[in-house]
Amino acid sequence: MRALSQEQIFSRLTAFPWASKEKLERLIALGHTHRVARRRAIFQPGDESNRVYVLHSGIAKLCILNRSESVLVGLIAPGEVFGASALLGHDRRQFRCDALTECTVSSFTPAEFVETLLGMELAHLSQFLEATVGKWWLMLLRYANSVGTGLRERLAAALIELGGKFGAVDDRGIIITVKLTHADLAALVGASRQRTTSQLAAFEREGALIRDGRRLIIVADKLQRLTEPQVRRARAPVRESTPHGREQ
Repeated sequence: MRALSQEQIFSRLTAFPWASKEKLERLIALGHTHRVARRRAIFQPGDESNRVYVLHSGIAKLCILNRSESVLVGLIAPGEVFGASALLGHDRRQFRCDALTECTVSSFTPAEFVETLLGMELAHLSQFLEATVGKWWLMLLRYANSVGTGLRERLAAALIELGGKFGAVDDRGIIITVKLTHADLAALVGASRQRTTSQLAAFEREGALIRDGRRLIIVADKLQRLTEPQVRRARAPVRESTPHGREQ
């Protein structure tokens, strides 16, 4: 198929109305523009997250695959930017993006994209985004992954996230350092307290959860197996502790 001219590409970069013509021209020169056939993947889960995309024509759809189905996250229209995980500094894609119709897209390396349009280093932007919108990204992942899943998977995913954000490592696993009642956990995963208590007891019997008084200790690798491949292990650092759970 005939490639788009630079003028055609320029006319479709509607996502950056604030950018000067000179910046957009530099960006176009750095990008790779190509067509994607209808129903073909633009990127898939597990792909390296190393490009940022702008859709010039057509319709693309963004989905996430959970245990039972493909969950539609949103539709992408011409002029929109997608593949934002590359800006957050994530190594691998968690979403799938397909061309719903024949699409024309431009792709850029994250560093070239950010430095050309914003004049700042990618690392600084990634740190800023992780601190501000990173939690909303995790919320989107949690919601999409919960569609069509049972209480067992939802509760395992919630415990893993709590361990990543509020955990202290000891020789038994990861101690959740915040005090949460069974009612709190039930509200978090959208289930009754009785069912949540029953599932926590099942995790204990399977060795995925340990009780230490009123504290919960998760055995993350065992819980993780209940949610893979849909929910990746949280990358948030945990605080080191002594074998008795005291933070160092």
